[in-house]
Amino acid sequence: MKRNVGTLLAAVCVLLAGLLPTTGCQDSSAANDAGKAKSTAISPEFAARLGQDDGFAFSLLFGADVQGNLKDCGCPKHPQGGLAWRMGYADGLKQMAPDAPFLQIDAGRMFAHSVGYVQPYDRTRNEWMLRAYGEAGFAAANMSYFDMPMLAELLYKSEVEAKRQAFPFLTRLVSANIRPAKPELVPPTPYIIETVTSKRLPKPVRVGITGVTMANPNPGAETLNFTIDDPAEALKRVIPELRAKCDFVVVMSYGPEAQTDKVTKVPGVDLVVVANNLGAMILQVQKVNDVSVVQAFSQTKLLGDLRFYYTPDGTLREMRLSMPSLDKDIPTDRRWEQMVVDAQKAIDEATKAVVNSPPSEAAGPVSAQPRNN
Repeated sequence: MKRNVGTLLAAVCVLLAGLLPTTGCQDSSAANDAGKAKSTAISPEFAARLGQDDGFAFSLLFGADVQGNLKDCGCPKHPQGGLAWRMGYADGLKQMAPDAPFLQIDAGRMFAHSVGYVQPYDRTRNEWMLRAYGEAGFAAANMSYFDMPMLAELLYKSEVEAKRQAFPFLTRLVSANIRPAKPELVPPTPYIIETVTSKRLPKPVRVGITGVTMANPNPGAETLNFTIDDPAEALKRVIPELRAKCDFVVVMSYGPEAQTDKVTKVPGVDLVVVANNLGAMILQVQKVNDVSVVQAFSQTKLLGDLRFYYTPDGTLREMRLSMPSLDKDIPTDRRWEQMVVDAQKAIDEATKAVVNSPPSEAAGPVSAQPRNN
């Protein structure tokens, strides 16, 4: 009997030793480089989210509609999303397939804003979004019509260089169809090109990334600073130049199904990542007008993980999509947890300052105010 108890205790100790590391810290480095700290063991639940390393060459990780929020969605029964879990998934992907790189994008509505202008606490939220995406090594973020009030504050000619120094990710806010309506504003970056290299690729793949947005259905102060061109017509101007410089073209499209149909008819587009503040109803790669289409999940509660497979001669063979839930089954890294905490502290302080300010000092529409150049 004593022998059986001893065996049981030993088994329990072994089990605990295997489980405890899943609650530890991981290195979620922004640029796919090797982690500086030892990675934690991947739990069975997390392994199921990651799937198998079946020889994919690289991944495109995508989400949308985070609205200036680095935290999870806050749902009491099943919180999902948030920077910490997203980067935890990316770190697990790197651990599972260390020689298969990934690109991260946001398909639209990255920023928070009040109706018509940006409140100080929302400005704080948005600045932390820029910091987070920059440190995490995101490739690009698409600007939706929701993002334009903050975009106006970032793109004044007299301040844009200082803003770029403070927030380098500003140069990766892309749009093919948002144009300044005022001479004191500069246009957003039309596209980004990322060169993907991998031991699993016979040659580097140049991925071109651009974005478009639908027009605001309720025009107001957020449209005073910019003009939104027809998405398809704007892409017809941008895609030929982009296509000549890259091997694969990704269009992030913030808008309805009718917009997707128009965008996929533009020659030279390989993939459309759709976002429109709705939960993704179709969790697989679709073909629309012979162009591959995937849909981002609202608030990035589910993370799009699109994996690319190539033949030995460098031809794209197929793409496979999974949409793993970002939740408690994914371990997090202390670095990203701390960033979320620091951001929330700054947001709370900015909110308190607004609440305690006299009425005459209340926040106003900074993005709509004239500036001296």
